Amino acid sequence: MFFENSASENQTLLRLVTYFAPHKAMLCVAIVGLICFSVVDAGMIYFIQPLIDDGLAKSDGKVLKIGALLVIVIFILRGVASFLSNYCMAYIGSKITFTIRREAFSHLQYLPLDFFQKHNAGKLISKITYDAEQISKATSEVFIVCIRESLIVLVLLGIMLHSSWQLSLIFLIVGPVIGLVINFVSKRFKHISLNMQNAMGEVTRHTERAISSHREVLAFATQSLESSRFSQANNINRRQYMKLATTSAISNPAIQLIASIAIAGVLWLASLDGVIGQISAGEFTTTLVAMGSLLRPLKQLTNINQSLQRGLVAASSLFGVLDEPVEIDSAKQEITSFSKHIKVRNLNFCYPSNSQLVLKNVNFTLIKGQTIALVGESGSGKSSIANLLMRFYIAQDPQISIDDIPLNQLSLNNLRQQFSLVSQQVVLFNDTIASNIAYGCNRAVTTGEIEEAARVSDVWGFAEKLPEGLDSYIGENGGQLSGGQRQRIAIARAILRDAPILILDEATSALDTKSEHMIQQTLSKLQQHKTTIVIAHRLSTIKNADQILVMENGCVCEQGTHRELLLMKGAYYHLYQRQFHDQAS
Repeated sequence: MFFENSASENQTLLRLVTYFAPHKAMLCVAIVGLICFSVVDAGMIYFIQPLIDDGLAKSDGKVLKIGALLVIVIFILRGVASFLSNYCMAYIGSKITFTIRREAFSHLQYLPLDFFQKHNAGKLISKITYDAEQISKATSEVFIVCIRESLIVLVLLGIMLHSSWQLSLIFLIVGPVIGLVINFVSKRFKHISLNMQNAMGEVTRHTERAISSHREVLAFATQSLESSRFSQANNINRRQYMKLATTSAISNPAIQLIASIAIAGVLWLASLDGVIGQISAGEFTTTLVAMGSLLRPLKQLTNINQSLQRGLVAASSLFGVLDEPVEIDSAKQEITSFSKHIKVRNLNFCYPSNSQLVLKNVNFTLIKGQTIALVGESGSGKSSIANLLMRFYIAQDPQISIDDIPLNQLSLNNLRQQFSLVSQQVVLFNDTIASNIAYGCNRAVTTGEIEEAARVSDVWGFAEKLPEGLDSYIGENGGQLSGGQRQRIAIARAILRDAPILILDEATSALDTKSEHMIQQTLSKLQQHKTTIVIAHRLSTIKNADQILVMENGCVCEQGTHRELLLMKGAYYHLYQRQFHDQAS
């Protein structure tokens, strides 16, 4: 083949080949089928010479009768070989796509939070869906065409040289020219394919954004704006496709023109006095038909560059995801039962994408069974502490410990089993209420346990009015429920999980005053016998906390109980007075 690959392309191709290893038996059957098909398909031309020279020129009916039987046998063999090769390669291609797609999805589950904050969700979806399909073509269609058509070319060249090596030399001369054309087209296909991957990612991104934000689109009447943005992305994708189609449409006639010049040269050479008498009619016809038959496999080999380059670009894109480092989880130590305290000592932290410290010299101790509240303006570092406690991000030094064990010495799975999280942004799934409550519980749960969690969290109050009760579907992200109902399901989930440490991250900030009061009563039930970290803007929700840390620009500027902080008449006092005044107004 006339393909020229860069080092990175070769590495991608070799890595892709490793996925064939589990399917050696099917691969061998496919190769045997391809070899049989190629030999039989091209070999038919070999019998033209005896049919003309012996059967027709010498009027030998026996030769023609044998030829009639051979035609039937050849097409039976050709059909069986075609079925075996196509079926086996389709099976291998689908299995490889399945494996890579599964690996990519599974790998995404273990990537750090920082990765998803830097990468667009729509483009990641496109990698797993669209890119994986391109790999399927690269592993089945490309493999079939490359082996089958290359073998056909070799068999046809052998027939041509056997029939008349003098006439065949002309076609061999133009071979390198065809190779140069295919090499140029290959590079062009690669460039366009990369642009198509990016364009398809943009189409998926705009689609995902418009669907997930449909409520806001309706509220702000921005349907035309979103449609315009999607049309632009869709049109860029269309233009890239047309560039691909144009390159393919130009390359095919170009190769056929070069081949036709070779055939014309053969006819001209055969007309010369010294040549025309040296070959029989059968040999001349066989050579000419073989040359004409070369056009189809050459065209196929040129066209397959399109799928090959798209497949390689797609594989490179998916392998890029697979090569992303997962969360560090080399520690083996585990907590059997949280029994003492959480200590934070001299904690300094900055996010990987920013060198500016968001936490500066933070210190506190949270004793088991107590509640600590983190308050302050937005951006003061409250949620960053919660992120570090659950090791969504890693502090530079072992500055946080649970039961005197540094966080980085604990198994990641064991560490997160110690926490239940109820946040402002409740994430629910398009499933039943019961399934959403049971989500994240690391043990088998009974219907009775789910019902008990629903009753304690007051989910039962609205669920029993639904036709299917707890088995009612709630729509995408709980779209059929109110904000308070969604929050109650999140609380029920935390109750059922029954982790010893509870993090309430602005759990009621999105609710109105009445709903907040009702949810606070539910949260009070949840906090019983739990060690709780409350992150809040509304100070009315944290009056009873054992400790309150007032955060300001990443530092703890004040620390104490609600009463102690009011007596200080510092930052907490002014924050409380301002909120009290706003509520009174």
